[in-house]
Order: sequence, then structure tokens, then C-alpha cells
Amino acid sequence: MKRTTRVHRSESDWKKLIEQHATSGLSVRAFCKQHQVGDGSFYLWRKRLAVPPVDTPAINLVDITGIVSTEPSARWHIELDLGDGIKLNLRQA
Repeated sequence: MKRTTRVHRSESDWKKLIEQHATSGLSVRAFCKQHQVGDGSFYLWRKRLAVPPVDTPAINLVDITGIVSTEPSARWHIELDLGDGIKLNLRQA
């Protein structure tokens, strides 16, 4: 029976291995065999290090440079509709 030696890899070692696999063009099995890594360990670390996707809503920006005056005597009022019935009102007192 072939005896295997366990190698302790740090988190940064696993990050490098996962990045190398992504650009290797090899299947996980072939990559793991080539780098003497267990398939199960590879999948576990890949899942552990995965960055969860951020569900960011679209942001619409409006240029207000020509709308808001920098004159001290000028009065202004800005209303932002944030969606879901929420509005933000900004006004000069």
C-alpha cells in the first residue's frame, strides 16, 4: 500500500493553489493529482475562500452642479427618491 504524507498548507497556500487551478485549464481531479492535493480538501478550501457575491442594486447618479448655488443667499431644496416609498429631503434653512 502506498503511504501518503500529509502536508500542512496555510490559507495563503490554498489561495495560491485555487488561483493556479483557475488558470491551469485542468480539471480539479487532474490538478489535485499533479499537485498532490486531495480532491475533497481542494473543494473544501475553494468553498471556504469563496467570496460571496454582493447583491448591489444599480445606482443612478445625478449631476447637481448646475442646480445647487454656492451663493450664501440662495435657497435650495433637493429631494431624493430612494425607492420603497423612502424620500430624503435636503434644504437650506
